[in-house]
Amino acid sequence: MAKGAKDPDGGLFPRDEAHKENMKILYRNCFLPLSGERAFAVRDGWFAAPTPPFDGETDLKGAAVLPAFPDAHSHLLAYALSLLQADGRDCAAAEEYIACAETFARAHHLSENAFVTVKNADRFPPPDALDETPRPLHLQARSGHAGMFNAAARRVLKGVRAGALEETEYLAAAKRVPMPGTDAVFSAFAQAQDDYFAGGISVAQEGLLSREMFPLYEALLSRGCLRADVVAYPAPSDYDEALRRFPPHEKSRLHIGGMKIFFDGSPQQRTALLREPYRGGGYGTPTMTEREADEACAFAAARSAQLLAHCNGDGAAERFLGALGRLSPADRARIRPVLIHGQIIGDDQLSRAAALGVTVSFFPAHIRYWGETHLKNLGEERAARISPARSALTLGIPFTLHQDTPVCKPAPLEAAACAILRTTADGTRFRGQEISVRNALLALTQNAARQYGFADRGRICTGMRADFLVCDRDPLALPPQELESVNIEAAYLDGARVFTRTR
Repeated sequence: MAKGAKDPDGGLFPRDEAHKENMKILYRNCFLPLSGERAFAVRDGWFAAPTPPFDGETDLKGAAVLPAFPDAHSHLLAYALSLLQADGRDCAAAEEYIACAETFARAHHLSENAFVTVKNADRFPPPDALDETPRPLHLQARSGHAGMFNAAARRVLKGVRAGALEETEYLAAAKRVPMPGTDAVFSAFAQAQDDYFAGGISVAQEGLLSREMFPLYEALLSRGCLRADVVAYPAPSDYDEALRRFPPHEKSRLHIGGMKIFFDGSPQQRTALLREPYRGGGYGTPTMTEREADEACAFAAARSAQLLAHCNGDGAAERFLGALGRLSPADRARIRPVLIHGQIIGDDQLSRAAALGVTVSFFPAHIRYWGETHLKNLGEERAARISPARSALTLGIPFTLHQDTPVCKPAPLEAAACAILRTTADGTRFRGQEISVRNALLALTQNAARQYGFADRGRICTGMRADFLVCDRDPLALPPQELESVNIEAAYLDGARVFTRTR
């Protein structure tokens, strides 16, 4: 390979052949912000010492290079399906939702009785008004924790009641919504993976692998459709069957990483479980008893399976930490517990989490998208502590940051910016829990790899997997307000380029 040879398709970067067998490629004229190095090498899909001899060189023309981002928490298939849904963010009245669904149906050549989901539908109209359309219609709140079905949809699903549904009741109904056509789903899944790569994500998460999703993932695997590594977490009731259907195999792109449990809902809908009431009353909605929590922890420990726990409120965190505290230290080590979201959590609980070996994964984009709602529901003091990453940093907790995609786009740098700036959509600053750009990047890289138990990812150094990102600017050299303007020019997985930014 000639040094600096251009791609025949006119791409920005020289053709990379580092993933080919026994080839050692030097990447020079670059800067690694997290280590300060100015060159690195790749051989057989792994980082190697940047010392000669080399089989070729690639000039990165001064670009900044970061480790790729293992996705700390999201729902890959749900994001793919969201690409096949109408967007109702600007709708409020029933006739607007109906018109939105019909416009989408015409654009996608759907039949008159085809089911249409309208996402981002946070303002639900009176249910009777939706019943006027014969099309099965499903309105889904952006949070994914609430929704509504019209009469035609309820006839298809059977047993679903009218009106807005929340949490467990809604999620049970939403799982039964008919899938779009197979070809459409496969196409959307391909686009979803491209979008994850474009965001710098090398390892995607299936944050709740339900039994209903098993056949689709089997089809995706049989067709070789998985290009990203996907780590999936079924519920305890589905875990053994998931392992049977998707046994561990080093060449498989789908891995059963552990299991997922839920303790509460969401703070913007006042269903996150709190220790102190919301303004106006109410403590939220518990979805798991202490006994069920103990059983889930014991079940995971018996299988040495990692346990992810959805805990938005401090009341939910209390139940999870209590169950973990009743396990032996050896059993806690077996389940490598992760507290997902941690929106409302006290420093006293973070101290216990540190002592119990819990990783906390924060969802800081809540500040941007629901900050004003949190001020209304929680008051200024509690709202300002949403996603308390600085407290976690002070206590030595290796926290991570996530987007809970499809709730937010698969853009880890947005999560980082929200954790750094902590600014609501209308410009209000939530002060006191800000972190630095460097600590945010560490949360997205080496801490995320540690959350999964990956010893070979999250850093650019000899012996690690060559998953890396080529960026147009050094994020550590920019004002924090410009972090999201950093462009990922290319993403590499196992040393092979999987994404190139188009201009």
